[in-house]
Amino acid sequence: MGEYNEYLGVFIDESKEYIQLLNDSLLELEKNASDVEQVNRAFRALHTLKGMAGTMGFEKLAKLCHRMENYLDAVRSGKVEITSDELDYLFAGLDMIDKMLQSIVNSGSDDIAEDINGLVEVFERIAAGEKIKKSIRKEEQERLKEPEFVRQENMSKTVVGEGFTQEVIKDVLEEAAKKNIPAYHIVVSLQEGTQLKSARMYMVFHTLEEIGVEIIHSIPSVEDIENEKFDLNVELIGVGNVSQEKIYEKVMGVSEVKNVTVKPLKIELEKVAPEASEKKGNDEDKSKEQKRVKVTQTVRVDTEKLDTLMNLMGELVIARSRIADILKKYNIKEVDESLAQLSRITLDLQNIVMKVRMVPIEFVFNRFPRMVRDLSRNLGKEINFVMRGEETELDRTFVEVIGDPLVHLIRNAIDHGIETKEERIANGKPPIGTVTLSARHEGNNVVIEVEDDGRGMSREKIIKKAVERGLVTEEKAAALPDEKVFEFVFLPGFSTKEQVSELSGRGVGMDVVKNTVESLNGSVTIESKVGKGTKVSIRLPLTLAIIQALLVKVNNYVYAIPISIIDSTLIISREEIKVVQNEEVIVIRGEVIPLIKLWRVFDMSHEETPNEMNVVVVKSGARKFGLTVDTLIGQEDIVIKSLGKIFSDVKIFSGGATLGDGSIALILDVANIVESI
Repeated sequence: MGEYNEYLGVFIDESKEYIQLLNDSLLELEKNASDVEQVNRAFRALHTLKGMAGTMGFEKLAKLCHRMENYLDAVRSGKVEITSDELDYLFAGLDMIDKMLQSIVNSGSDDIAEDINGLVEVFERIAAGEKIKKSIRKEEQERLKEPEFVRQENMSKTVVGEGFTQEVIKDVLEEAAKKNIPAYHIVVSLQEGTQLKSARMYMVFHTLEEIGVEIIHSIPSVEDIENEKFDLNVELIGVGNVSQEKIYEKVMGVSEVKNVTVKPLKIELEKVAPEASEKKGNDEDKSKEQKRVKVTQTVRVDTEKLDTLMNLMGELVIARSRIADILKKYNIKEVDESLAQLSRITLDLQNIVMKVRMVPIEFVFNRFPRMVRDLSRNLGKEINFVMRGEETELDRTFVEVIGDPLVHLIRNAIDHGIETKEERIANGKPPIGTVTLSARHEGNNVVIEVEDDGRGMSREKIIKKAVERGLVTEEKAAALPDEKVFEFVFLPGFSTKEQVSELSGRGVGMDVVKNTVESLNGSVTIESKVGKGTKVSIRLPLTLAIIQALLVKVNNYVYAIPISIIDSTLIISREEIKVVQNEEVIVIRGEVIPLIKLWRVFDMSHEETPNEMNVVVVKSGARKFGLTVDTLIGQEDIVIKSLGKIFSDVKIFSGGATLGDGSIALILDVANIVESI
């Protein structure tokens, strides 16, 4: 393994991609088991995984992939079919592959606690057409012994099973011809009375592999050779940049080999694939070529380097602001043009750095279809799971942490939200429930929504539970708007479910969602209608590093308000302030907006209600609020810096920023300011 250590990271990354591809194909096959294209996709994913694992020396992983691949190849050639039992085994195999990869990530080895031999044997049997019910006990699987021959080192990565169709052989031979790599027809004869024929043939395969010949077909099949179900002769088709003489010499060097014939396969290639390369030549090959070019242009970068790059970019933005401030003081015209160019370049560089950090949200979304499938089967519910906007990009920092909150929300939607089939039919709904996971950009935000068409949330049940726990009085609860009532479910330990199950009912989950989202400077809101369904919306900023903000002054202190949450700015007079239910409000275009005096929030000595006030109208969730300030300074790019653990209890500020003159501006956390009133 030592010599491959430098490639381990690439192997892990690419394996994850192929595992996801396999997962997607199996989920599609569950919908339509006769979808040949999905069978081919799954087969190709396993074939590539097997090859990579074999090259890296992960024999157990390669062996399992090899047996699953053989089964799918038997399906492709029409020898066997896929039923729900076989699909369950394929999913079990996928889980085992995933565990092995996790073991490789953790320890560099594919050794796991589970014994794969039982599963390997199952795939051998179903590939042969045997029907095995999924009720087969684990103990039976463990007792199933692996053929002695398979235990030989490197076997699983050396050969490709007999299930290969003529079409595949043709494609491989065509590929070899295009690359000018010779293809050979090799016939190996063993001596009479050879005791361990399979072991001898293993040595032949191993020898061919060592000199660079890849075996793509064998007669009889690999399984028959392993089980010694052959006489003394074996025919092989191999591809490799090796001379005829060398193949003959090396194979003849294997003990108990009586005779070897090696013939070039050029003539056979023309017979197997007449005109094929000409027919495909244009469009298909061009598209393959374009795909390859795209792959070669991709560079894997350590995420720490991206973080460093972002920090440096932030310092550059601060330095630019300071230079601009200094030059304003001295009014040096000669540098105006250079400064404008520096500003443009810095802005372009900032945008590029941001884009480099952005990744499609599908990296998070891709794991959910499998989770929904398993969960719906466990709960006996039929779920139509819809994903939209997977291409939406967001900062990679969010991708790492947003997965867990979404797991909780999707589980809640299926367990709490979607009713049983009988209940849905009784209520005039389709028997299959729908859960939709979507993402989209809105201004400088990413909005992720989990929506279901289930039973919805009962305002009465939530209020009853909140009153029981002493969170609110019945009188106050009656006056609360729906969004405020639904916010109770975000409190730790709050659950309206009577029965505690393995999945939910302990009140753990929604508080995790809220805490995680707010730690990312985001917000989460709930909309729900009884009998119609529930929608939970998560709103996140595009990035945590550099934002555009409006700088304002309150009592000569500078504060920053993120532009993404600002609706408008206006100047109001004292007379325009109205009082509704003991709360100061202003009315703009018929809309009633609560007024929040920031000097009161900051507990500053200030004239309570000046004759004229600047108001910044901000959005928090579905509502708008007016923040009163003394002065509007202007818009500026600011670099967010954490306030650190010492100020972790200060909720009304989300961070600080260094301004051009070297002073500090605190960034307002509007969501928490609104809650603190």
